[in-house]
Amino acid sequence: MNEYTCHSGGCPGSDITWERECDKYEIYTIAYSFYNHKHDSNNPKVLTVEELNEGWQAVLAAEKTLKRNVGRVIYPYVKNLLCRNWFQVKNSDAVFAIGKFVNRKIVSGGTGWAVQMAIDNKKDVFLFDQKENVWNKFNYETMEFNEIDYIPTLTKNFAGVGTREINGHGINAIKKILEFNFKSNSY
Repeated sequence: MNEYTCHSGGCPGSDITWERECDKYEIYTIAYSFYNHKHDSNNPKVLTVEELNEGWQAVLAAEKTLKRNVGRVIYPYVKNLLCRNWFQVKNSDAVFAIGKFVNRKIVSGGTGWAVQMAIDNKKDVFLFDQKENVWNKFNYETMEFNEIDYIPTLTKNFAGVGTREINGHGINAIKKILEFNFKSNSY
């Protein structure tokens, strides 16, 4: 077994693509989940009510920067999806996300919550922009993402997350980052 761990969510799209591609390199994935969560992972970690409450505090902190109203989240299932993002971030050294920008400071959709939680906790954050087909890194001096011309290096505990609407560019980005980091370990 590889000494790396991917922290993800087991949902269709980017999450399960990270998990399946990591399996090829013997990288264990922990897919954070909750009671009655529908997911595709073979490695769910079901969070307790107390853990989900901890996650909610991280959601509330991220809400301020994202300027999104979580008060309108009335469905417990959606609330729990947001809360479990915290554990992907909390247990990782860096976040590697697949998605798209709202602007150069904010990432769209549910992925934006995990990305913002990572930024709030000063972790390295990389976003593969599927529209532009390029990796970006969050710059804490300018407080925005900057395009990079290299494939990022994965950390031993990384969050592999992203949009459910992954496209061919996103799938290829996940394959390439794993190949770049683990080529000699593949079989």
